[in-house]
Amino acid sequence: MKMINKKMIWYPVLFVLLIGLIAFLSFYKLDVKYVDPWDEARHGVNAYEMANGGSLIQSTYMRQADYYNLKPPLSMYGIMLGMAVFGNTVFALRFYAALSYVILAICIGLFAKRYGKLESLLAVAFLAVNTTAFQAHMIRSGDADSLYVLLFTLAMLCMMKIRENAGYSYVCAFLFALAFLTKSYHAGLIAVIGGIYLLLTGELKKWKAKNWLLFFAFALLPILLWAAARYRIDGLTFFRKMWEVDVLGRTDGTLQNNIAPFSYYLSYYFGAASGKVTPYLCALVVCLIAVFVFAPDIRQMGKEKKRELLGWALWIIVPLLAFSAVSNKLLWYVYPSLVPLLALAGICLGRLLKEKKLGIWLRALTAAVGIFIFVFYAGSVLQTIDRQGTNEFQELVKTVAKSDEAQDLAGCTAFVDYGSGEESEENWSQQDVFLAEAYGDYTCVNGGITYLLSRDTQEGKTGILFLNRETYREMASVIAAGAPLGQSEHYVAVPVVY
Repeated sequence: MKMINKKMIWYPVLFVLLIGLIAFLSFYKLDVKYVDPWDEARHGVNAYEMANGGSLIQSTYMRQADYYNLKPPLSMYGIMLGMAVFGNTVFALRFYAALSYVILAICIGLFAKRYGKLESLLAVAFLAVNTTAFQAHMIRSGDADSLYVLLFTLAMLCMMKIRENAGYSYVCAFLFALAFLTKSYHAGLIAVIGGIYLLLTGELKKWKAKNWLLFFAFALLPILLWAAARYRIDGLTFFRKMWEVDVLGRTDGTLQNNIAPFSYYLSYYFGAASGKVTPYLCALVVCLIAVFVFAPDIRQMGKEKKRELLGWALWIIVPLLAFSAVSNKLLWYVYPSLVPLLALAGICLGRLLKEKKLGIWLRALTAAVGIFIFVFYAGSVLQTIDRQGTNEFQELVKTVAKSDEAQDLAGCTAFVDYGSGEESEENWSQQDVFLAEAYGDYTCVNGGITYLLSRDTQEGKTGILFLNRETYREMASVIAAGAPLGQSEHYVAVPVVY
């Protein structure tokens, strides 16, 4: 029997271990944190209602046409897939996002292998310390960003391989279409980067009418099919609001929600705005050191390698500059830039560790610092996951929905009174709508106690009211139709007749 070649086996073993680490950080306690009240909750409600009697084309919220979430439905389909496999749970809400990042890391690692096995491993290792993306609005959240960034990444990798095989241009076009169907006009950056890259590398000069026709077919046909289906439902209403809010509102400052200066992203990811040294600053430093060390080699680099380097540069810089230029800023807008920055840092670090002219001691020191940084930031991600908080009200909704006492009320109407005394507190919060629908199949109705008491006649229907304990003590004799179905420190769930 032949001896196993140790030089051959170390790479796949380490690659699997690193991907396993990313999978662990992506899925560990995925369902513990409370459902976020904004995009995540909205996407979850849209997906649940689409999968349970709603339209697969028109998104709805509380069974009404939703013109707040103005994204096409592909990310909702991802959530629906999770629900089909795992049931209507918070884990299912976030499953496709976590899976998308694991797939992204695998694809980056395999692409980076063209530079060397060490470079491939380090590129994946850097993706494991993508701290902000793990914490907010992407990897561990039921938002559209994780799928969108995966599609963006695959499009860029295909773009850099077009010279090897012209067919990649059509794959890139199709990925653009899928990205648009995930996150709307954000996908335009794929077209901008691709156009600049093909123009500067001279690839466009080779295209003939057939190439253009196929390219536009792959890029536009999926979008047009969805647009036609959507138009049949509500005409131009959805598209007009997409343009007014997602484009004009986020570029000219009319939304007035998250206005920040041009330097916002640079200050947060590479400066002092985040209050700490980020892994992105470390990645940038590694890349700059590599540029300095390998400057003579870069000047003598062949055309093929220069084209690829151009692709990496455009991938990092264009989204960063584009979203810095618009007035409305959110951290996750530039997530597509962070992936290539981290991956390129891994590739550069691998080259530096192989560079003999740096000397063995300097390379050993670099490796030691790199290991320390990796362990520190991976540990930071893990600590953040372990510290994530639950939500008392949401836990009560889940408990009641699962309880034997409330099984006969599955699918009933549910009301809420959060207890502050304000009228708005009798309206369902977005994140709680998702929990109520997903776990109890409840129909959420706004108005709370005011709605219940304002009805002159009762139809004899039984529903559930979730309310503050203090309000319950004051109003129990008037509103409660039986013993509490569940209780927490501050809230009570009771049956009501309306």
